[in-house]
Amino acid sequence: MSPSALLGVFLSLTVIGLPIAFVLLGTGIAMTLADPDILEVAYIQNVIVGTQSFPLIAIPLFILAGELMNISGITRRLMDFAQALTANMIGGLAQVNIVLSTLKAGMMGSANADAAMDAKTLVPEMVNRGYSPAYASVVTAASALIAPMIPPGIGLILYGFVTDTSIGQLFMAGILPGLIMTVAMMAMSHWVAKRRGYGRDSEPVDRGQMWRTFFGSVPALLMPVIIVLGIRGGIFTASEAGAVAVVYSLIFCVLYRECGWKDLADALASTASTTSVIMIVLAASAALSWTLSFEQLPQKVAEMLVDSSSNQLSLFLIVAVLLLIAGMFVEGTALILILAPMFAPAAAKLNVDPVHFGIFFVYMIHLGGITPPVGTIMFTTCAITRVPLQDFIRESLPWLVMLLGIAALIAAVPGTATWLGYL
Repeated sequence: MSPSALLGVFLSLTVIGLPIAFVLLGTGIAMTLADPDILEVAYIQNVIVGTQSFPLIAIPLFILAGELMNISGITRRLMDFAQALTANMIGGLAQVNIVLSTLKAGMMGSANADAAMDAKTLVPEMVNRGYSPAYASVVTAASALIAPMIPPGIGLILYGFVTDTSIGQLFMAGILPGLIMTVAMMAMSHWVAKRRGYGRDSEPVDRGQMWRTFFGSVPALLMPVIIVLGIRGGIFTASEAGAVAVVYSLIFCVLYRECGWKDLADALASTASTTSVIMIVLAASAALSWTLSFEQLPQKVAEMLVDSSSNQLSLFLIVAVLLLIAGMFVEGTALILILAPMFAPAAAKLNVDPVHFGIFFVYMIHLGGITPPVGTIMFTTCAITRVPLQDFIRESLPWLVMLLGIAALIAAVPGTATWLGYL
């Protein structure tokens, strides 16, 4: 099957509204039927084998750890700490939104999950305090991009898995870009608040209250630290770190006594549901990737990228444009599984550091999710907050410029990723 026919099948299935897993399965089946050299049984075998890898067990474990943290009351304590930290700032609730996304990144690991949670809890309160619904939605969607960058981001795990890059190094490398995003978004929020007259949303807190809220949030703040130090210190692997995170979260569920058996059952059910979606996409992507490799498409894409790039920065620019466009239409998990094996070899041929390229790749994939006209994170947020897409798009333009500036910084300065990545 020619690349244009393959793209046509993929876009046709996407346009009619099929879930991404079935789009990938349909595309792979079409390729298999169109090429007599591809055995149907081999395609089916790759669907099954696609999820049978030990490192992937980290995904349901980290999802479960985040669910347990939520039902234990840790999220509420993080909210209290975020409010205490931003009490003296103008545009306080917008700042809380950003800081909270950073603090609970170690619990969420997913941009869509973070956006959905904050859209339900913070946006209504922001609107009640006088913020426009569109602005509150944009802050929520933009700050959700921090979650995949800070360990244990699910996107980093998947990228490491499909490109054979160290997950521990990716975890470390994502911390500094995540913090840069936090500072830049807080500065943007401050600028908007001054222009529109958004004031402080709460009274300044004393030092005692600050310390009380800090100690209440320590368990959640320590979890990513334990994960990263444990992996980098050789104490456990990324998969074992997921089990450590679950046990750690269970301990605080028991200590805080805020969750019952029903809460635990709901957490397990939510974990199973989320994991099932990811694994179906993973199985479909693995089989499609195998058929693409059979047709030598990844090698052709890598050669095309290298031929089109005179240097590393031009490669980053080409990849950024392609990922932004792809991220508008397809959810990030599927894009990482399909495109990373194609783009990573091109980066290696141009001597781009694999950890540096991995961080840039994951960042751009998720940035596409809030990019008009059909970013998946944008749709998730607007569906919950009921904000018209045109209002969201108009409000998001300065934020997109700022986020593209961060992308340029990550691409031009490898140290933003490699400084901590190779500690």
